[in-house]
Amino acid sequence: MSAISRYLTRQIAAPLAFFVLTLSGVVWLTQSLRMLDVIITKGQTAFTFMTFSLLVFPTVLVLILPVAFFAAILYGLQRMQGDHELVVLSATGQSPWTIIRPIMWFSGAVTAIVLLLNLWITPAALNELRGRILEVRADFAASLLREGAFSTPMHGLTVYLRGRNSGGEMLGILVHDNRDLANPVTYMAERGALVKTALGPRLIMVNGNVQRQDAETGGLSLLYFDRYTYDLSEFLPGASDRWKEPEERYLHELFFPEGSAGDLAHVAELRVEGHRRLATPFYVPAFALIALAVMLTGQFTRRGYFWRLGVAVIVTVATRLAGLGLETIAMHNGAAVLAVYLWPLLVCAACLLYLSETGRSRLQHWLLRIQMQLPQLPSRSG
Repeated sequence: MSAISRYLTRQIAAPLAFFVLTLSGVVWLTQSLRMLDVIITKGQTAFTFMTFSLLVFPTVLVLILPVAFFAAILYGLQRMQGDHELVVLSATGQSPWTIIRPIMWFSGAVTAIVLLLNLWITPAALNELRGRILEVRADFAASLLREGAFSTPMHGLTVYLRGRNSGGEMLGILVHDNRDLANPVTYMAERGALVKTALGPRLIMVNGNVQRQDAETGGLSLLYFDRYTYDLSEFLPGASDRWKEPEERYLHELFFPEGSAGDLAHVAELRVEGHRRLATPFYVPAFALIALAVMLTGQFTRRGYFWRLGVAVIVTVATRLAGLGLETIAMHNGAAVLAVYLWPLLVCAACLLYLSETGRSRLQHWLLRIQMQLPQLPSRSG
């Protein structure tokens, strides 16, 4: 790598790190605050919150990287123009490709990172996050069996716990199951413990009784027990019957789903998500080439390129919005999937053509021919 290439890479790398940290921090904080409700209401620790926040970070990073790289290129080129470095390079006979080449190598590295995040890191992190959220919600010791309070995990079920001893054993347990109005059941026990098994959580009650009331006779039956096991798994938002969201799946799970009822109902959504993950990394070089095409063509002026920054931003936003529109169309029309890939590649090709002198001269020639073929407006006589 030449000295100029190394210098240009440093000029892009520093603002890229700044934009990634800044933008990711803002979005990451917003996403993390959404999980505070789960953490606070379930009595979890700050360590759990930080773990959840870190698992969200890959999702944030994959959204931020293309935008941050685009912003870093604009910032770096604008600063070099302000310091007259681009003018010096042009005066010494350096072609625009001296600047384009190292930036495109850099974009290749960023593209590989985005692809890695899309295919492996992000779905792995989201899978781990969803699993931990389910574990937190399943923590009945914090969310259901609260000391000195009546809890209602679902309609018709009331649980009360008087307290705990120094060993953590539960004392004064009351469970009232009134989901079946015709046959309400009340469980009372002196002490007990919550045990997590392979089949789900179980409440082990010791030295208590079961009270059942017959709806027809109104009589009360009382059964004393030394040890009784109450199944709590049915009150959990179980992971086994939860449909796996598209963003939580690996690529093979998107293109070849298992065939469950949920998968069959969302086949198009799963397919488009898979193609989106493969296509979105191409927006990194597309955004980079848009920035280069706007900033490096035309005459160098001392008044700066601020107007070009606006043009670059508008073109980039329009490019991404068009891509999102194509993804929506592909969800309803499978034949449009190819356009999801072709669109960013066409943008890359158009920018490369525009960056070449031959391409720009041909474009100017075509525009001139179109202008000549337009009907001439009648001139006003003074």
